[in-house]
Amino acid sequence: MVTVLGKVRIGKVKGVSKEIVNKYGNRFSTEFDVNKKLVYQYTDITSKRLNNHVAGYITRLKVNEKKRAEAEVAEEAECVTEESGTVEIPEGVKAELDAAAGEAPASNEAEIKVDEAAEGEEETDEEAEAKAEVSTEETKAENAGDEKKP
Repeated sequence: MVTVLGKVRIGKVKGVSKEIVNKYGNRFSTEFDVNKKLVYQYTDITSKRLNNHVAGYITRLKVNEKKRAEAEVAEEAECVTEESGTVEIPEGVKAELDAAAGEAPASNEAEIKVDEAAEGEEETDEEAEAKAEVSTEETKAENAGDEKKP
């Protein structure tokens, strides 16, 4: 886990913030201005600066809580895809793949089908030897032509 250094807050800010979040946690959000109004409403702190610090700390707590929840959901989704053996493709990538598949010429598709059909057939030993002899003769002829060139 990566440790990120943050602001140092006095114990009073942390204590009051955690107490308020425990009582009214579901009413606070990740918006500072909304939290600031709620802190004014739920506390009797007269200092504007201290109220802002408390609202800021509550906002930070809610943002961290939201990030943790999103990370847990992403981790669970990743585990589900690994277990099912399927891969989720983002919409943008999926659209690009579909577009690329639509642009492929028909001749490539025919070649792929021919290759797939050839994969199912096995070569006999005689056919393999004949191909090897032909390729050996072709390379000898090519090498002989290279030697004649200055």
